Formats: sequence, C-alpha cells, structure tokens
Amino acid sequence: MKWFAVNCIYQVICGEGNHTPQFNEQTRLIQAEGIKQALSKANLNAVHFNPSFNNCQGEQVIWKFLGVGGISEVAKLTDGVEVSSRIVEPKSVTQYLEKLAHRNKSLTNQNDFDN
Repeated sequence: MKWFAVNCIYQVICGEGNHTPQFNEQTRLIQAEGIKQALSKANLNAVHFNPSFNNCQGEQVIWKFLGVGGISEVAKLTDGVEVSSRIVEPKSVTQYLEKLAHRNKSLTNQNDFDN
C-alpha cells in the first residue's frame, strides 16, 4: 500500500448561502494501492469527512464536495515530510504577515499542547 496526499475541494454553505462565497481546500492522507484507488477512495469518502452542523446563529453549515484538486504520492512517511504546498500572492503583504504573526502567536500561546 502507498500513501497519497489528496487535495479535496469543498464549497462552504451557511444557511441559504447568502454570504461571501467560501471554499475550503483540505489535504487528506489516503492509503491505497495506486493513484486510481486513491482518487476513488477520496471521491467516495469526501462527503463523510465534514458532517454538517448548526452554527451559533442556528444556520446549517454544509461542506459541499466539489472534487479533487490534486493528488501526489507521499513516498515515505517520515517526520517533516511535505504533504502539501501552495504559493500565495497576497494583495497586501503587510496584512498577510500580520495575520501570520497572529496565527503563530495564537498557536504558541495555547496551553492545551502536549509537551
């Protein structure tokens, strides 16, 4: 069996969908004999990865699976192996870096992490 990093693309719909369009790209590890089986497993199981729920306004939130955006074999599962990568071209570098700093601070300040 081999491991594949599969990029599953979803449209996030809240309530009636009267909001700014949102799309979620998730990279999932799928174990399969080959690329065809990995694609088949991803397409079959993708609808179950994100069950719908009600948000704090009581609206149903749905992840509508749109398809697979990419797939690559992960040759060896080792510490630090790259499973996903993307290049970002932000409209505002300053805002991008501020958001990154905020995310990093939030992550490093959490007390719930195991040592």
